[in-house]
Order: sequence, then structure tokens, then C-alpha cells
Amino acid sequence: MSDLREKARSRVKALANAVKGDERWDLNDELMCQVFGFTMYGYAFGLGRIVCFMDVEDIQALATAQLSELGIGAKYASGMIAAAHVEFMTEGNESLHNRLIGIGHSHFISEDLTELIDSVFQNTEAIRKATG
Repeated sequence: MSDLREKARSRVKALANAVKGDERWDLNDELMCQVFGFTMYGYAFGLGRIVCFMDVEDIQALATAQLSELGIGAKYASGMIAAAHVEFMTEGNESLHNRLIGIGHSHFISEDLTELIDSVFQNTEAIRKATG
């Protein structure tokens, strides 16, 4: 694995571990898993593509692997990441999913991920209130 790919893997894994280690994380909360998945994809895409010069397929595999390591089923994780990519590549898309991806993407160069981590839980609750 190249140094740049390892850098991307390490940083995305650190984000996933920080979310998983947060007392607010609930693997059984499907909405929370989706919010994190789409947010993490934006982060992984920015980091992987712009900083580490990775191919899209490799970024998708990285994101899928991290979601699977959290305990999200591999098939579900793969489908979520494929959907995230379509959302992200659709020009003019202002969907909720694309906004979550944008949040993750806007933090890909951040060293301190506290704000990004908090956004996963805050956005989960905001969506739950708005749709509940």
C-alpha cells in the first residue's frame, strides 16, 4: 500500500474510531449509521482524491471497509457508499444526503475532527426531529 493510501486509510479509520468511541454512537440506530456513512464518504472522498490522489473505486472501497469495521453489514455499507457517490456527483444536487457528504468533504484537511464528529450526532437528531 502506498504511503498516500495508507495516510488516507489511517485518517478515515481515526474518524471512524472516534465516532465509534463516542458515547453517543449507537450501531443499532440506522439513521445515525446513514448520517455517519454519508458524512464519512465526503471526508474520505476529499482526503482520498485531493490529498492522496486515489481512484474513486479505491476511495469507495476504503469507506465501505471502514463502515464494515464499525459493524455495518458489508452489503449495506457498499450500497450506501455507492449511493453517496451518485449523490455527490449529481450536479446541482441539494439533497439532504449530498449536504451530509458536503459536511464531511469540508473537513478533509482538518486536523481536529471534533466539529465533524459532533455534526454526526447533531445532524442525526436534527433529521430525526424534522422527519419524526
